[in-house]
Amino acid sequence: MTTRPGRTPVYLLHGLLGTAYGHFGAQIQAWQDDHRVIPVDLPGHGRCRLDAGPGYLDTALGYVLAIVERFGPGRLVAASYLGGPLAVRTATARPDLVRSLVLTGFAPGLDRDVFLTLLAGFGRLADADTALKAEYERLHGPRWRDTLTRFTEHAGHDYEHTALVRPGDLATLDTDTLLLNGTLKSVERLAAGDTRRLGPRVHGHVITGAGHIASHDAPQDFNQAVEAFWKEGAR
Repeated sequence: MTTRPGRTPVYLLHGLLGTAYGHFGAQIQAWQDDHRVIPVDLPGHGRCRLDAGPGYLDTALGYVLAIVERFGPGRLVAASYLGGPLAVRTATARPDLVRSLVLTGFAPGLDRDVFLTLLAGFGRLADADTALKAEYERLHGPRWRDTLTRFTEHAGHDYEHTALVRPGDLATLDTDTLLLNGTLKSVERLAAGDTRRLGPRVHGHVITGAGHIASHDAPQDFNQAVEAFWKEGAR
């Protein structure tokens, strides 16, 4: 973890089968001089020593809460449908420790069957693409399949209380939230463009030409949007 005492912590939570450095490498580099950047590899991923197990999303939530409690109040930036739900649940459980929340590559209220179909695609893509499989092996070792299985099992068993984030969940958070998505995923683009209905504390921004991982696709635009959101919150 890249940490600098005396600076506001910025916690980075990646998406499924990614890593904090993989999804937020440009942000780590850009922000580490002015913030206390804390890249979090989640259980079963990357550098995390904790493997995936039963009740994966609850275990991962406990892991994130322990890190936030250790380093103190800060800003959360989270990607996709692993980091996103965990960040929302963290802000719900400990609003005193979450000063602001940025969700990217994410749309609230995703249908359960659509979500499980997306998860099933991870394994199929890796089986069909040897380069992708090799990349998963490089990042996570052979445990990546078990991580995918554990996550899928838990989300499938209790989607409503683990991976689902309803629009109303964002509306009731006691923290300012930015939904920051690219234009190339229609569901995510529409979600970021329709945040007014969620109340004055939920904001939206769309990055032209960016896909599911906008922080990687358009890092400069992503950084500018996040930094503007932080500055507005500070005022």
